[in-house]
Amino acid sequence: MAKAKATIASRLEDPKSAEFGEMKRAMRTNTLGKSVDTICGYVRSKKMSGEGTGDRPFLYLVNDDEAYVVDGPPTSIAATAYRNICK
Repeated sequence: MAKAKATIASRLEDPKSAEFGEMKRAMRTNTLGKSVDTICGYVRSKKMSGEGTGDRPFLYLVNDDEAYVVDGPPTSIAATAYRNICK
Protein backbone atom coordinates (compact mmCIF):
# COMPACT_ATOMS: atom_id res chain seq x y z
CA MET A 1 0.00 0.00 0.00
CA ALA A 2 2.96 2.35 0.52
CA LYS A 3 3.66 2.60 -3.21
CA ALA A 4 -0.02 3.31 -3.90
CA LYS A 5 -0.10 6.04 -1.25
CA ALA A 6 3.03 7.67 -2.67
CA THR A 7 1.67 7.66 -6.22
CA ILE A 8 -1.72 8.99 -5.14
CA ALA A 9 -0.16 11.69 -2.96
CA SER A 10 1.99 12.83 -5.88
CA ARG A 11 -1.22 13.73 -7.75
CA LEU A 12 -2.30 16.18 -5.02
CA GLU A 13 -1.53 19.90 -4.68
CA ASP A 14 0.12 19.32 -1.29
CA PRO A 15 1.31 15.69 -1.24
CA LYS A 16 2.62 15.92 2.33
CA SER A 17 -0.88 16.70 3.61
CA ALA A 18 -2.40 13.45 2.28
CA GLU A 19 -4.48 11.52 4.79
CA PHE A 20 -5.88 8.21 3.62
CA GLY A 21 -9.21 6.80 4.68
CA GLU A 22 -10.68 3.49 3.69
CA MET A 23 -8.61 1.58 1.13
CA LYS A 24 -9.62 -1.75 -0.38
CA ARG A 25 -7.46 -3.87 -2.66
CA ALA A 26 -9.23 -6.30 -4.96
CA MET A 27 -9.23 -7.84 -8.39
CA ARG A 28 -11.90 -5.97 -10.31
CA THR A 29 -13.14 -6.00 -13.88
CA ASN A 30 -12.44 -2.99 -16.07
CA THR A 31 -14.74 -1.71 -18.81
CA LEU A 32 -13.16 -4.13 -21.30
CA GLY A 33 -13.96 -7.12 -19.09
CA LYS A 34 -10.31 -7.61 -18.11
CA SER A 35 -9.36 -8.39 -14.50
CA VAL A 36 -7.16 -5.72 -12.94
CA ASP A 37 -5.50 -5.49 -9.52
CA THR A 38 -6.80 -2.28 -7.97
CA ILE A 39 -6.98 -0.27 -4.79
CA CYS A 40 -10.01 1.95 -4.32
CA GLY A 41 -10.42 4.38 -1.48
CA TYR A 42 -10.53 7.94 -0.24
CA VAL A 43 -7.87 10.58 0.34
CA ARG A 44 -8.08 13.94 2.07
CA SER A 45 -5.50 16.66 1.57
CA LYS A 46 -4.98 20.40 1.53
CA LYS A 47 -4.66 22.88 -1.27
CA MET A 48 -1.63 25.15 -1.36
CA SER A 49 -3.81 27.82 0.29
CA GLY A 50 -4.21 25.52 3.30
CA GLU A 51 -7.88 24.87 2.57
CA GLY A 52 -8.93 21.24 3.04
CA THR A 53 -10.23 19.25 0.09
CA GLY A 54 -12.49 16.87 1.97
CA ASP A 55 -12.58 13.18 1.13
CA ARG A 56 -11.94 12.45 -2.53
CA PRO A 57 -12.30 9.01 -4.08
CA PHE A 58 -9.34 7.45 -5.86
CA LEU A 59 -8.53 4.46 -8.03
CA TYR A 60 -5.03 2.98 -8.10
CA LEU A 61 -4.03 0.44 -10.75
CA VAL A 62 -1.44 -1.74 -9.02
CA ASN A 63 0.28 -3.28 -12.05
CA ASP A 64 0.52 0.05 -13.88
CA ASP A 65 1.40 2.20 -10.82
CA GLU A 66 -1.23 4.64 -12.05
CA ALA A 67 -3.57 6.71 -9.89
CA TYR A 68 -6.80 8.58 -10.56
CA VAL A 69 -7.99 11.03 -7.90
CA VAL A 70 -11.50 12.37 -8.43
CA ASP A 71 -11.31 16.15 -8.39
CA GLY A 72 -13.69 17.61 -10.88
CA PRO A 73 -16.92 17.03 -12.70
CA PRO A 74 -18.58 13.60 -12.72
CA THR A 75 -17.65 13.28 -16.38
CA SER A 76 -13.91 13.62 -15.75
CA ILE A 77 -11.62 10.71 -16.62
CA ALA A 78 -10.83 10.08 -12.94
CA ALA A 79 -14.51 10.10 -11.93
CA THR A 80 -15.46 7.81 -14.80
CA ALA A 81 -12.63 5.37 -14.06
CA TYR A 82 -13.51 5.29 -10.35
CA ARG A 83 -17.21 4.81 -11.02
CA ASN A 84 -16.70 2.07 -13.62
CA ILE A 85 -14.13 0.04 -11.68
CA CYS A 86 -14.62 0.73 -7.97
CA LYS A 87 -18.40 0.78 -7.75
